[in-house]
Amino acid sequence: AFNHFLACIWFAIGTESHRMGLKSWVSQFGYLEEDWDYQYVTSFHWAITQFTPASMNVQPQNLVERSFAVIVVVFALVGFSYVVGSITGSLTQLRNMTEYASKEFW
Repeated sequence: AFNHFLACIWFAIGTESHRMGLKSWVSQFGYLEEDWDYQYVTSFHWAITQFTPASMNVQPQNLVERSFAVIVVVFALVGFSYVVGSITGSLTQLRNMTEYASKEFW
């Protein structure tokens, strides 16, 4: 659901930038002429690649697009770090419980 939200914002920024006469990702890469479903899937693909090490041939073309992309990447970094930290903490807690149970057994 969150990636859907980001994809919609990304596409809105691109189309509004184009309407304002700025160079934008939708015009630069020829997505204005595509069907809406292809536009949506492309935007969704972009949103997913911001949270993974995957690559995408769509890049920001103006200051607003680039600023939004940077904000999303920073948010993704913080979110990913939180998830990794939570998993590490849970595994440490599980290991400690296992050690305690093992000591109690012997």
